[in-house]
Amino acid sequence: MKRDPELRQKYLDALEKLEAGEARWAKLENVMKLTVGRLSLAARGRSPRLDQELGVLAKVMRSHPQPQEIEACLEPLSRAIAGLDELPAAEPARPAAGSPAAGSPVAGSPVAGSPVAGSPVAGSPAGSPAAVGTADPIPHPHAAGAGQSRPQDAGAREERIHAAILAMLERLASLPELRSAVAELQERSLRELSAGEVADAMERVARLLQEQRAALQREKLELEEVLRQADARLEEVASYLAGEASVHQSAADSSRQLNLLVMDEVHELNSDVQRSADIAELRVRVRTRLEAITTHLQDFRVREEERSASQLDRTGRMRVRIADLERESRQLAERLQEEQRLAMVDALTGIGNRAAYDERIEHEFLRFQRHGLPVSILAWDVDRFKHVNDAYGHKAGDKVLRVVAQHLAQHVRGTDFVARYGGEEFVMILVGTSAEQALVAADKIRDGIARIGFHFRNKPVAVTASCGITTFRATDTPDEAFGRADRALYAAKEAGRNCCRIG
Repeated sequence: MKRDPELRQKYLDALEKLEAGEARWAKLENVMKLTVGRLSLAARGRSPRLDQELGVLAKVMRSHPQPQEIEACLEPLSRAIAGLDELPAAEPARPAAGSPAAGSPVAGSPVAGSPVAGSPVAGSPAGSPAAVGTADPIPHPHAAGAGQSRPQDAGAREERIHAAILAMLERLASLPELRSAVAELQERSLRELSAGEVADAMERVARLLQEQRAALQREKLELEEVLRQADARLEEVASYLAGEASVHQSAADSSRQLNLLVMDEVHELNSDVQRSADIAELRVRVRTRLEAITTHLQDFRVREEERSASQLDRTGRMRVRIADLERESRQLAERLQEEQRLAMVDALTGIGNRAAYDERIEHEFLRFQRHGLPVSILAWDVDRFKHVNDAYGHKAGDKVLRVVAQHLAQHVRGTDFVARYGGEEFVMILVGTSAEQALVAADKIRDGIARIGFHFRNKPVAVTASCGITTFRATDTPDEAFGRADRALYAAKEAGRNCCRIG
């Protein structure tokens, strides 16, 4: 029973952590809603039909919509975006001297005219602006009716929208679950992306946000149920203890009552002795008083026997219940340990996840500070993974991630560590390994990935990976070290992919 307060505190701590996570996702949801509003503002005036669909979406987003409510808005919005190609080209307004031509892309303009977050890509008509991979640039929001506002005002407004979108993307990129989806919007200038590409990426971001919030809510409900059960068990113990206190109080009251009765009979007997002159009469009175005392003692003994039997019965039942509670407590502790272990495992690939990496990197960093042994961090990324998903489907993409993850896990030592960092990105920690040694090991692993030989419908599919490498430095923090490895990874990407770089 001593473990109950500790378990309860653990539950409360976990619940507090979940509530903090839920607050974080709620804040991100608000950022997404703000982004939807600003993107809708940027797309206003393109066509009456698009304005109508944007109005419907804005009305839905003002409340706390369910995913199906947002999805119901996506198909009409996609058709409205596709219908923009059918509109006649507007007569361009005469530009002011030294200013960009109206209807042409303004320098520094954002993803103007792009669909709002959550706009569909799948299901859009082939060849429409919402289709994945379309090369059509995103139309300028003032291509039609450019004379409605001055070009300078339009450019300033677009710059503010552009800055807001970039700030939102930077905040979302700090979350591993969203990093791969946001990276597609960060790798290239927003002005180079088509409406369909922006819609696809923003849809993935919105979907991932919703999934994370739903997962947090499920975990919160599970913990609340555990706490409810624990409270019920503790209530049983409290009720038993209250019953025991009542029994003891009843026994004390009964003893006091017996004492008063006996003392009263003794007092009356003493009075009879003093008043009676006849021995025979005195004998009768004494016998009567002794019989009364005997009756009181017998009644008291019967009550105590009944009370004792009842207490023994309750104690026996409570002993059985305590044994059940101890068994349930052990099972709960084992389940919590298993859930904690699963919380550190990536469900798709079976290797460690971001939480496991965060825990391990802190441990290795502390050990590095104590002993000074080299520790290398390797950031891996599957090259052109989006193309695999687009060309062969998400199931094929998931299989690529699983195979690559197992290949990475099989080529590290028992003292090393590998985890899925997020999306198609993985991370390794090589203990006691310099950057140069890590480069040799990484090149072998990279070459092995290229030789795996993926196939789709009996056709070979080329899959490669790039790697960025760094080691801990004396002035580092774990985040700074990973950031350096991540920059080295992008250097490997810029160098042509399927290579490794030290940062």
